[in-house]
Amino acid sequence: MVDEPRDIDVLIEEVITLPSLPRTVAHISQLVTDPNCSLATIAKAISADPAIAMKTLRLVNAAFYGLRQKVSTVEHAVVLLGLKVIKNLVFTATVFETLKGGVDSLLRHSVSCGVAMRVVADHCENGGSESAEEAFIYGLLHDVGMIIFEQFLPEEFAAVNATCREQRAPRYEAERAIIGCDHAMIGARLAQKWRLPETIVNAIGGHHDLEQCQTDDVRRTSAMLSVADYICTACGWPSFPDAVVKVSGDVWAASGLTSVQLPPMLDAYFNERQTIDELVQLAR
Repeated sequence: MVDEPRDIDVLIEEVITLPSLPRTVAHISQLVTDPNCSLATIAKAISADPAIAMKTLRLVNAAFYGLRQKVSTVEHAVVLLGLKVIKNLVFTATVFETLKGGVDSLLRHSVSCGVAMRVVADHCENGGSESAEEAFIYGLLHDVGMIIFEQFLPEEFAAVNATCREQRAPRYEAERAIIGCDHAMIGARLAQKWRLPETIVNAIGGHHDLEQCQTDDVRRTSAMLSVADYICTACGWPSFPDAVVKVSGDVWAASGLTSVQLPPMLDAYFNERQTIDELVQLAR
């Protein structure tokens, strides 16, 4: 029997332990923000963690980044791509490790949503301000709260799955009814703990509820994230089997997308199927 729904603060205080950002990644993030830090120092910090260095290099050489030359050293990658891209690559490698703790469908959905978010940002009417790497991270992280629910609240998690399957209910609605908060709220708290930019924190928290968005920019990004989530679910890559994802007219309007842009946007997304497969393999 599932307990009574609990407030998110009570859950985090009594039941859920949000994972910390790995020390190496936190250190690299700090170095990147230091204007006096050299490229060599950044490369040395990444290389000091062999697992992160290896996964970062594998990502650098993925077709997703479109490089024409093979990159075999972290030093070369830093010089070639620059600090901001490298920081996002290191962070992506870390998120991949976190996503490996969930079910396979969630890993594929998260990667697919990252790619879809990049496509949506490219086709947004107002020209999304996010870079390709930033847009990808929005999608990659948007459902990370589900992994936390699965790990710390297995009974409630199973009840949510059953409710979604039997009632064809959107997952976030079932989570709010059974757990007391949804995966977007928990995901936003995790992003906040990891000291990610407020734009990412707020977009993750608002991608199922635009009322949570405090500014027009965050509202637009959250709406774009909702559309990306819908696209990859409708195209056969849901977070869980039989997932129901709805996008209201208000969300479509807030995203800045028009009906004219949808066909080329969907074509661009379908053309990335091989890239999605490649990234999923890198994440495993």
